[in-house]
Amino acid sequence: MTDERRSSNPGRIPPPPGAEGVPHEVFHDVYRRSKALWVTGRPQPAVLTAIERGWFLEGPLFDAGCGTGENAIAIAEAHPTLEILAVDAVPEAVEGAAVAGRKAGVDDRVRFEVADLRTDGPSPEHGCVLDAGVMHVFSDVDRPGYLQIVHDALRPGGTAIFIVFSTEETRPGGPRRLARDELVSAIEAAGLRIDSIEKTRYETLGHDGGARSWLVRAFRGPAAVDVG
Repeated sequence: MTDERRSSNPGRIPPPPGAEGVPHEVFHDVYRRSKALWVTGRPQPAVLTAIERGWFLEGPLFDAGCGTGENAIAIAEAHPTLEILAVDAVPEAVEGAAVAGRKAGVDDRVRFEVADLRTDGPSPEHGCVLDAGVMHVFSDVDRPGYLQIVHDALRPGGTAIFIVFSTEETRPGGPRRLARDELVSAIEAAGLRIDSIEKTRYETLGHDGGARSWLVRAFRGPAAVDVG
């Protein structure tokens, strides 16, 4: 099946939105009606890259928008002592993640909970926050509040890792894309200092070879450094 045919199915993946972002109801509807195209049954390749680089050594980890849990489970398996809180707004996704966590034997260290990331944030004790494809679904109005939640979830010096769709991805289907400058400005405005930003791919069932995206590592700290 081609990307165009997949992305034309409104029950499976929404068209790229504008400044209004993706309505939360879309995600509830997709999980209830069919398999979401972002649920591949595997952790994101960029998350595996972050694991290899040792980006998840400082816990606890807050997985913002965990979906069906593949990323959180892979990180837990790689770091046997790491405590993880993984949340998503869709109960069906969280239920599936909890089942997968029990099967993987990590449910003693990984908690899957329902939370609306527009308003609900965890306590400020985390060494790391993972956003694997969440920021780009928020509207211009909601995004600053969400990034404030990410900032506040981190203790000073904590790490935030983002995987965000890029404007270099021109194929139809999927969430809103962010240009590099827009992404940097949004993260810096939340009081996070960018350490690195690079091109990556976000794996979906609707983009052969993965959707062009950004992989960003930032820290809770003073004003952002020049990232070129």
